[in-house]
Amino acid sequence: MSRVSGSFRDPSGYVFTHEGRIFRALDAEAAALIRELDEKGALAQLIKSGELVGTRFVDDAALSSSLAALQPGFGAFVEHDKISPITYPYEWSPSMLAEAGKLTLRLQQKLLKLGLSLKDATAYNIQFVRGKPIFIDLTSIEKPKRLDLWFALGQFNRMFLYPLLLAKYAGWDLRSYFLANLDGRSTLQVGQAFSWRRRWSPELFFDVGLPYALEKKVRFHKPPSADQTTKKTQATGSTNTAAQEMTLRRLDKKLTALVKGAGQDTVWKDYTLICSYDDVAEQSKKKLVKEFLTEIKSAEVMDVGCNTGDYSRIAAECGAAVWATDFDVGAVDLMFQRLQKEPASITPMVVDIANPSPGIGYLNTEREPFLERAKPGAVLALAVIHHLLVGANLSMEAIRDVFAKLATKHLILEFVPTDDVMFRKLLEFRVNLFEHITLGYCIEVFSKDFELVRKESIEHSPRTLLLLKNRKSG
Repeated sequence: MSRVSGSFRDPSGYVFTHEGRIFRALDAEAAALIRELDEKGALAQLIKSGELVGTRFVDDAALSSSLAALQPGFGAFVEHDKISPITYPYEWSPSMLAEAGKLTLRLQQKLLKLGLSLKDATAYNIQFVRGKPIFIDLTSIEKPKRLDLWFALGQFNRMFLYPLLLAKYAGWDLRSYFLANLDGRSTLQVGQAFSWRRRWSPELFFDVGLPYALEKKVRFHKPPSADQTTKKTQATGSTNTAAQEMTLRRLDKKLTALVKGAGQDTVWKDYTLICSYDDVAEQSKKKLVKEFLTEIKSAEVMDVGCNTGDYSRIAAECGAAVWATDFDVGAVDLMFQRLQKEPASITPMVVDIANPSPGIGYLNTEREPFLERAKPGAVLALAVIHHLLVGANLSMEAIRDVFAKLATKHLILEFVPTDDVMFRKLLEFRVNLFEHITLGYCIEVFSKDFELVRKESIEHSPRTLLLLKNRKSG
């Protein structure tokens, strides 16, 4: 039994694993609410639409008794479908965050029609399955005291609107925004990121300029007493949802506008056009990669340096669930946008493999480090080794250690010699310290942790494709 990331803070429901399955313990109030949703058919509708993670009440008496012994004091248990891989907002592209936000808004609109609401609007309540966002936190659903206001609106702004505004208009990246602040940044912090003139521009006036000015003003006034706040919150005439629905629609349009054209200016989007492959070389490489993947039959494949995902799709076509990772945010964004039109078993992630996501939150375990979550059977490392050598300043031994930790069984590695066009391009304005990097040297270094299974030259190219097996896999 163990905790599941993101389950530390809500007393109404506690997520845990048991015998490899995912369960949620519900207190009596949460259990009654979810039962009501289930009986009305609303729960099944949300699951069928792909908006809510697959969920079932644990009605088996023996299993329920076992779970109650593990988690005493809870009223009921539900089982959730298992999602892999788990990703976090600091590993998403802007379009991914926008889609997660739009799902949150859509779910809130549906719940309003049932007299319900989301008490949380955090991006951590969303995961991605086959490129589509899915909501995972049932205990965020509540019967609110009033329906004309959405009390989670401030959190929605911190978790979705503000980071996208900063990315669009101030050049921020989502990784720095989310890793530094578990609950996002306040209105004052966001306002201070822009000049006075920029805050009052048409793009930011309503979401940054005005709220920033009002919050600064409120800081200098005596705050209302607890009694006054309670009276306002419990005021009558609170069932009219028109104003809230208008706000939700406005935010949905805003998120769409903020990511329009996202990914178009990526540095590496045209990699396949400018690299050293001609058509024959590209087809040879794709054929070999497919052969290797068919041979190893891995259920999960990580494509490191996936760019816009051509080889990720080959892995998916071979039956694998694919983790598609790249440090280029724009390339991942373009891949994600393609997934919306052409779904596949691919989960895009913005990850710098030389500096992967750390553990954060409670005891640094609430959200696990990338390297603890990433345990694929096979890793594709195509056209990436020279980037790690030159751009990340990693030695060949260090690169081997990274892939030995990632690839539990197999590694498909593309060796790029130093006279390759793209290798020479990376070395522009740098001292060449890589004359010793040869195919033989690479195989020798990797032999400490990997057994060479196959070695194939890519036609019309100086590059070589290696199929390696992790010695620890037996």
